[in-house]
Amino acid sequence: MSNLPPSPVTHAFSGIQWDPMQKLRLSNSEKRLLRSAEVNPIDYTLNNPQESAAYVKIVLKVLAEASGASGPSSKVSHLKALLSEDEALGMLYSDPMGVVTHYAITKLYDIIVCLKEKKRGSTVTMGSTFFNGNDGNLIDEWRPLLRVLHLGGSGDAFAQRGAAYCLAYILMTGCPSQPFALGGFKINHSSVEEPLQALVSWITSQLQSSGSSSLSLVTPTLTALVSCPEARM
Repeated sequence: MSNLPPSPVTHAFSGIQWDPMQKLRLSNSEKRLLRSAEVNPIDYTLNNPQESAAYVKIVLKVLAEASGASGPSSKVSHLKALLSEDEALGMLYSDPMGVVTHYAITKLYDIIVCLKEKKRGSTVTMGSTFFNGNDGNLIDEWRPLLRVLHLGGSGDAFAQRGAAYCLAYILMTGCPSQPFALGGFKINHSSVEEPLQALVSWITSQLQSSGSSSLSLVTPTLTALVSCPEARM
């Protein structure tokens, strides 16, 4: 996997306090898991299929509630360069949902990197984490990632680049052509067909734009999808 550049507000992540953020509608148990994940190595949090799936769903819930349907965040979405700790913490005060959106994208990327590095035979896989155990379908919680791609306005370069990249790896897990180590997990391949087509459509629209910024948004995702025939445009 390629390395994604850090969020401009990376230095604010350690200052996030979940209790005051009522907009996120987190339960006490969800807050506890988020806090636990902050103090423990990511591999520890993803040490069994149940906890791995639960953590992913909470991170995606945080993304869903923070990004909302009102378009890009007021301040964080316009940032380009990495801020100092003081500047980033100032953004956490003035645009908390923008910071939390970047936090959720960053954590999702970390989760995917960790899962892809697990040894063959592990019971915790991309399949067991992002697909339902009962029917093998893609979890419904993936949808905020697509919404981030279509923020409108001036967008949010970090969030959109990261969301597209993470979504590509999640969806490729469900493609028959991909040699993912699923640990015997059965996946319903048809559950990724429409989401993958939606991702490809967004990539195509960015490539048809004239700006170099549009190309930079999709380059990591294009690199990821190059080995996936199901995603050919």
